[in-house]
Amino acid sequence: MGGGAPQQQATVPNPAITDLQNLRTRLNQELGTLNDTLKRTCSDMGGKKVWVGKAADTWTTEVDGRRKRIQLLLAKLVPIIDAEIKTLPEKVTPMDAKLYRMG
Repeated sequence: MGGGAPQQQATVPNPAITDLQNLRTRLNQELGTLNDTLKRTCSDMGGKKVWVGKAADTWTTEVDGRRKRIQLLLAKLVPIIDAEIKTLPEKVTPMDAKLYRMG
């Protein structure tokens, strides 16, 4: 009631930032796993260990192209996630954090 400084409201770490950081980590892990798996498959097929002939060569080229495209597309997501993190406040009220978790 009058005269004093407004009371500081308690804050907590923003759970949205934590979720986005976890998403970025999982994305990088999945990208690594996917890349390694497809690279190994292409190497096995292209190395004439599993399948030989024109169809095998075409298949290997196509899968390797898709691997590179997936890698490129997924790599574009990391800067988008980072940009979103930068727009969020580091701390939020406990009520805002609760509403985020509920939503």
